[in-house]
Amino acid sequence: MKRYKFLGDTALLDVFKTELKKVKVKQDWIVPIPLSPERLRERRFNQAELIARMMRGRVRLVLERADGAAFSHQTRHERLERDNPYHVIQPVTGKTILLVDDVYTTGITLHQAASRLYGAGAKEISAVTLFRSV
Repeated sequence: MKRYKFLGDTALLDVFKTELKKVKVKQDWIVPIPLSPERLRERRFNQAELIARMMRGRVRLVLERADGAAFSHQTRHERLERDNPYHVIQPVTGKTILLVDDVYTTGITLHQAASRLYGAGAKEISAVTLFRSV
């Protein structure tokens, strides 16, 4: 995970390519969890978007994340106490959405993104992550 996410070894994602292509996505859109502009400049890729683009379905970038501290550097308590950094930037009314992220740690990232999407009128939201933090 560290090599993929923090060292940019995106070729590692090929290990999961076959399995990701098998996932039958029934939702209208696949929406990857966005990085902040600052983090995207540092990393040069969005790890969740690369995962989403390996799945069969329509990938839509309908969320933005405000700049701020990287979640991976925050404690569990800090993550649970943070303000919602996500904003919906395109209409989602009535859409069913599959949120995609690389790792599930506390669930707050998916919860906050889903909260914004429901607030903007999304009909139903599901989520998938590639890894689960233990």
